[in-house]
Amino acid sequence: MFDQNVAEKLVEQQERLTSEAAWYHRNKEEIQAVAEIFAGAGITVNRANLGGQCVDLAIAGDSEILKRVFTIFRNRGYAPSNRPDENDKTGFSCFFNHPDFECRFWLNFSSTVCHRVQVGTKMVEQPVYKVVCE
Repeated sequence: MFDQNVAEKLVEQQERLTSEAAWYHRNKEEIQAVAEIFAGAGITVNRANLGGQCVDLAIAGDSEILKRVFTIFRNRGYAPSNRPDENDKTGFSCFFNHPDFECRFWLNFSSTVCHRVQVGTKMVEQPVYKVVCE
Protein backbone atom coordinates (compact mmCIF):
# COMPACT_ATOMS: atom_id res chain seq x y z
CA MET A 1 0.00 0.00 0.00
CA PHE A 2 2.71 2.49 0.99
CA ASP A 3 4.88 1.74 -2.06
CA GLN A 4 1.92 2.05 -4.42
CA ASN A 5 0.94 5.39 -2.85
CA VAL A 6 4.51 6.69 -3.23
CA ALA A 7 4.63 5.45 -6.83
CA GLU A 8 1.32 7.21 -7.63
CA LYS A 9 2.56 10.45 -6.11
CA LEU A 10 5.80 10.25 -8.09
CA VAL A 11 3.86 9.71 -11.33
CA GLU A 12 1.63 12.70 -10.51
CA GLN A 13 4.67 14.84 -9.78
CA GLN A 14 6.36 13.76 -13.00
CA GLU A 15 3.21 14.62 -15.00
CA ARG A 16 3.05 18.04 -13.32
CA LEU A 17 6.72 18.74 -14.03
CA THR A 18 6.31 17.62 -17.66
CA SER A 19 3.34 19.98 -18.02
CA GLU A 20 5.27 22.85 -16.41
CA ALA A 21 8.27 22.23 -18.70
CA ALA A 22 6.03 22.22 -21.78
CA TRP A 23 4.41 25.48 -20.62
CA TYR A 24 7.84 27.06 -20.14
CA HIS A 25 9.05 26.01 -23.60
CA ARG A 26 5.90 27.49 -25.20
CA ASN A 27 6.44 30.79 -23.34
CA LYS A 28 10.22 31.12 -22.94
CA GLU A 29 10.61 33.69 -25.74
CA GLU A 30 8.04 36.00 -24.10
CA ILE A 31 9.56 35.49 -20.64
CA GLN A 32 13.01 36.30 -22.04
CA ALA A 33 11.70 39.40 -23.86
CA VAL A 34 10.15 40.77 -20.65
CA ALA A 35 13.34 40.03 -18.70
CA GLU A 36 15.47 41.89 -21.26
CA ILE A 37 13.14 44.91 -21.23
CA PHE A 38 13.25 45.04 -17.42
CA ALA A 39 17.07 44.89 -17.48
CA GLY A 40 17.22 47.64 -20.12
CA ALA A 41 14.88 49.82 -18.03
CA GLY A 42 17.06 49.43 -14.94
CA ILE A 43 14.52 47.38 -13.03
CA THR A 44 16.08 44.84 -10.69
CA VAL A 45 14.03 41.69 -10.19
CA ASN A 46 14.83 40.49 -6.68
CA ARG A 47 13.25 37.07 -7.21
CA ALA A 48 11.76 35.27 -10.19
CA ASN A 49 10.12 31.86 -9.91
CA LEU A 50 8.35 29.70 -12.44
CA GLY A 51 5.46 27.56 -11.29
CA GLY A 52 1.77 27.06 -11.65
CA GLN A 53 2.09 28.23 -15.26
CA CYS A 54 3.01 31.69 -14.04
CA VAL A 55 6.14 33.81 -13.65
CA ASP A 56 6.31 35.11 -10.08
CA LEU A 57 8.28 38.38 -9.85
CA ALA A 58 9.39 40.19 -6.69
CA ILE A 59 10.45 43.78 -7.32
CA ALA A 60 11.28 46.53 -4.83
CA GLY A 61 11.67 50.24 -5.40
CA ASP A 62 9.93 53.57 -5.41
CA SER A 63 6.74 54.65 -7.17
CA GLU A 64 8.68 55.42 -10.37
CA ILE A 65 9.86 51.80 -10.57
CA LEU A 66 6.27 50.59 -10.17
CA LYS A 67 5.14 52.97 -12.92
CA ARG A 68 7.89 51.64 -15.22
CA VAL A 69 6.78 48.06 -14.56
CA PHE A 70 3.20 48.96 -15.47
CA THR A 71 4.37 50.80 -18.59
CA ILE A 72 6.47 47.85 -19.75
CA PHE A 73 3.61 45.39 -19.35
CA ARG A 74 1.08 47.78 -20.91
CA ASN A 75 3.36 48.38 -23.93
CA ARG A 76 3.56 44.60 -24.45
CA GLY A 77 -0.24 44.28 -24.35
CA TYR A 78 -0.65 42.95 -20.80
CA ALA A 79 -3.47 44.07 -18.52
CA PRO A 80 -3.23 44.14 -14.71
CA SER A 81 -5.77 42.27 -12.61
CA ASN A 82 -5.98 45.37 -10.37
CA ARG A 83 -4.21 48.67 -9.81
CA PRO A 84 -2.59 50.23 -6.76
CA ASP A 85 -4.61 52.74 -4.75
CA GLU A 86 -3.92 55.03 -1.81
CA ASN A 87 -3.90 52.05 0.61
CA ASP A 88 -1.15 50.28 -1.36
CA LYS A 89 1.75 52.46 -0.23
CA THR A 90 4.02 49.76 1.24
CA GLY A 91 3.29 46.94 -1.18
CA PHE A 92 1.17 45.86 -4.10
CA SER A 93 0.45 42.60 -5.96
CA CYS A 94 -1.41 41.72 -9.13
CA PHE A 95 -1.41 39.46 -12.18
CA PHE A 96 -0.54 40.71 -15.66
CA ASN A 97 -2.42 38.79 -18.34
CA HIS A 98 -2.12 38.98 -22.11
CA PRO A 99 -5.03 38.12 -24.43
CA ASP A 100 -2.75 36.35 -26.92
CA PHE A 101 -0.33 34.53 -24.58
CA GLU A 102 -0.95 31.88 -21.96
CA CYS A 103 2.01 33.38 -20.12
CA ARG A 104 0.99 35.39 -17.08
CA PHE A 105 3.11 37.30 -14.62
CA TRP A 106 2.50 37.74 -10.88
CA LEU A 107 3.98 40.97 -9.54
CA ASN A 108 4.80 41.33 -5.86
CA PHE A 109 6.03 44.91 -5.41
CA SER A 110 7.48 46.29 -2.16
CA SER A 111 8.19 49.95 -1.61
CA THR A 112 11.69 50.90 -0.49
CA VAL A 113 10.72 54.50 0.25
CA CYS A 114 8.89 54.48 3.57
CA HIS A 115 8.87 57.11 6.29
CA ARG A 116 6.91 57.90 9.40
CA VAL A 117 4.08 60.42 8.97
CA GLN A 118 1.95 61.90 11.72
CA VAL A 119 -1.70 61.17 11.00
CA GLY A 120 -3.25 62.64 14.13
CA THR A 121 -2.95 63.17 17.87
CA LYS A 122 -4.54 61.60 20.92
CA MET A 123 -4.83 62.51 24.57
CA VAL A 124 -3.46 59.87 26.93
CA GLU A 125 -3.50 59.78 30.73
CA GLN A 126 0.05 59.28 31.85
CA PRO A 127 1.48 59.10 35.40
CA VAL A 128 3.60 62.09 36.40
CA TYR A 129 6.47 61.59 38.87
CA LYS A 130 8.83 63.81 40.80
CA VAL A 131 11.84 62.94 42.89
CA VAL A 132 11.18 63.09 46.70
CA CYS A 133 14.03 62.73 49.18
CA GLU A 134 13.65 61.90 52.91
